[in-house]
Amino acid sequence: MKVSLDWLKQIIAVEQTATEIAAMLTHAGIAVDAVNKVSLASEQADELFNDEVLELDLTPNRADCQSILGVAYEVAALTGKTVALPDGVSVGTALASSPHLSVEVQAPSLCSGYLGLVLDVSLGESPIWLKNRLESVGLRPVNNVVDITNFVMWEMGQPLHAFDYDRIAGKRLTIRESVMGESITLIDGAARELPQGALVIADDKCALAIAGVMGGQGSEVSGSTRRIVLESALFDRTSIRRTARALGLRTEASLRFDKGVDPSGIKGALQRAVHLFQSLGVGQILGECVGVEPVYCSYRHVSLRPERANSLLGIDLRPAEMDTILMRLGMPTEVHGDCRVVSVPSRRGDITQEVDLVEEIGRMHGFHNVPISTLRGDVTQGRLTEDQRMSRSLRRTLLSLGVDEVITASFYDPDNAIKFMLPERHAFRSAVALANPLSRDRSELRPTLMPSMVGVLGYNQVRQVSGMSLFELGTVYLPHADKPLEQQNLCLGAFGVREGNWIEQSAHLDFFYLKGLVEVLLPGAQYIASQEPFLHLTRQAEIWHAGTSVGYIGEIHPLIGLKERTVVAEIAVASILHSLFGKPLYRGISSSIAVKRDIAFVVDESISAADILASIRQAGGERLSSATLFDVYVGSSTPLGSRSIAIRLEFVPLGGTSFTEAELSVMLGKIRSELELAFGVTWRA
Repeated sequence: MKVSLDWLKQIIAVEQTATEIAAMLTHAGIAVDAVNKVSLASEQADELFNDEVLELDLTPNRADCQSILGVAYEVAALTGKTVALPDGVSVGTALASSPHLSVEVQAPSLCSGYLGLVLDVSLGESPIWLKNRLESVGLRPVNNVVDITNFVMWEMGQPLHAFDYDRIAGKRLTIRESVMGESITLIDGAARELPQGALVIADDKCALAIAGVMGGQGSEVSGSTRRIVLESALFDRTSIRRTARALGLRTEASLRFDKGVDPSGIKGALQRAVHLFQSLGVGQILGECVGVEPVYCSYRHVSLRPERANSLLGIDLRPAEMDTILMRLGMPTEVHGDCRVVSVPSRRGDITQEVDLVEEIGRMHGFHNVPISTLRGDVTQGRLTEDQRMSRSLRRTLLSLGVDEVITASFYDPDNAIKFMLPERHAFRSAVALANPLSRDRSELRPTLMPSMVGVLGYNQVRQVSGMSLFELGTVYLPHADKPLEQQNLCLGAFGVREGNWIEQSAHLDFFYLKGLVEVLLPGAQYIASQEPFLHLTRQAEIWHAGTSVGYIGEIHPLIGLKERTVVAEIAVASILHSLFGKPLYRGISSSIAVKRDIAFVVDESISAADILASIRQAGGERLSSATLFDVYVGSSTPLGSRSIAIRLEFVPLGGTSFTEAELSVMLGKIRSELELAFGVTWRA
């Protein structure tokens, strides 16, 4: 934003130089990039026009300083001077229509105020002083009509636009949203296809201008223009920003609208422009002001606690001093006990809550005047929470097992329901939808880590990676009545072969490899056949631990379309942490040598090995230290529908004495009887 010092002094009588004003603004939190001297020569005058221009680097919240008048209010607060408002001419109360023009706002949510005024004009060159004003802030003079609209926009911060009245079909302006396929040729000569829903100003035939961005060539003011419609409006900032970005257009008007303009300036800017038209002999009003005036509050009321302000700023200002600062900013205060109620003018749209007022007090007092003080407060010992500590231990455990960690985005693609063949009521179909998604494939929060893991593994498969094993420790989001429930899950994934070396042989990263990882994390876990649609029909299981279902494991279904056989497992982290990092159990080391015996039998293939092992452990009692499945055989020597299973039993004597053959026979006999009774096994020699 460029500010002419000479122009500024027409509104506020200050004696300070441009450099001094720049220093004051900088201390008040408004950065001044440069102060430049400007000298302009004119063919119509012998003397040079000398001026100084301040270049402000405004933050997005200071929309009020996007005008000479707005900066004048700031300088007045810093110097104690009074702002003299520019002269204007009353245009009366806006009517819905007149014999000369009618205005219809069809999109009131995007245009809360629109005023139009018909004027007879004499197009020509602007006076020297007006040209100098515009050139000093970097604007190119065009003609007296366009120059006046630009002058008022820079002076008051309210963009104006002039239409050629005689080129408006039906003498009616309609403020509406664009339709699909609609286009317009702009005043820069470029034809643009409008994005659907963009706000436009149209007549009875077509769009005449993109609201708040740029006018169209069809209604442009030209050398033949004799009558104009002068527009002053209040457009929705989000709509203007979205349209300008979609079209790649950043104009002085759109920059002001997308940061927010003062609703009280809509009519004020129109009145200022009419005064200039009349005083310069450029135009006269023809008919009444037409349109819809915006509904707004001249002042909004915000509470302020002086003690809170001092606490946040680290200063000790008296409440009366705060009142004085706020009054200089044009914000009168009323005392209500220990609290102040501050009346904030509509031009300061950035002040909506108490902390905003505290910032204003700090700016005007001067942040450089805030004294240095030592930090005070309770000191606590920083440490990880129990969950953080155990999660880190879980990561270290998996990394030590040779599994690499991946981190993926928390978004979820609704099309995963089709890709992974999920039925209508599957739990993974119930995802939390985002209110403002980046794209359709990131429009929900993930209820599972599995699609992300499959995506990473599939990505590496098509790039000729021979094998890999990964894990992700992340959050899933489950729908709930009030707000989504967050749950920590662990997802494991693997495919291919881990290449060996002269010490270790190559290892297949298959279902049993992944099952081994799960058993390290969940000792004693049980596996029950499951029916997940995205897993292979006969190579999947539900994981149970301590009587609760905690996850699943299996090979990805061939129809998913991965190049390699891929296995995944997903487990609720809470169950792992409870098992892996719970209270350790201790069993003393026996002084006697353990005794091992192998048993082999044929059993119906529908009976799971887990059930058989559980039955053996129960029958073996405390002297059976382990029961391990080491062989499964199905072939010509086994009856149809059955399989041969071999299990290694290990017994540890109690009390330091060795087993006798009679004791071993009793224990083995008990186990055999239990298996025959429970599963009808047939023993093999």
